[in-house]
Amino acid sequence: NMLIVATIVLTGMAIMLLLFLDDAHNTFEGDITVNEYGVTETVIPIRDLTLTPGDQKDYDVNVYCKATGSYHVSIDVIEDKDGGMKKFVNVKILSDGAQIYEGALTELIDDDLIIIFDAELDDSRPTVLTFIYEMPLDTGNEAQGTFSDFDIQVNIKKN
Repeated sequence: NMLIVATIVLTGMAIMLLLFLDDAHNTFEGDITVNEYGVTETVIPIRDLTLTPGDQKDYDVNVYCKATGSYHVSIDVIEDKDGGMKKFVNVKILSDGAQIYEGALTELIDDDLIIIFDAELDDSRPTVLTFIYEMPLDTGNEAQGTFSDFDIQVNIKKN
């Protein structure tokens, strides 16, 4: 009886560990701390992005810095796995509420478009980068069952 109970307990713990690791893999990186010297490089993984027509998902990234000033920011989107959804999704990127990009996800991934802008970072409060993914309401059934996996590479350097 003890062997059966031990097997059940270990199986339950193994399942919980696998679920925890899977959730940790899918967690969105929400903070970037910028170095005053050199280039700060951060990769934010977006996995299993799924939307239905009319849906929108927002991701906020807090950018902290140790020295107030002007910083050069570049954002590059690198595809990890093509699940067929990128051609149905529109993207908006905001920096503290100001729009810095609006267009199709395919432009960012397939056309190797890199968003480059200058931002004033303040050491007393974070600057918020917002990534908004939306699928238009008029998208048809061809988008059913699609997903997208990609990485957002953010590089920040003080001017």
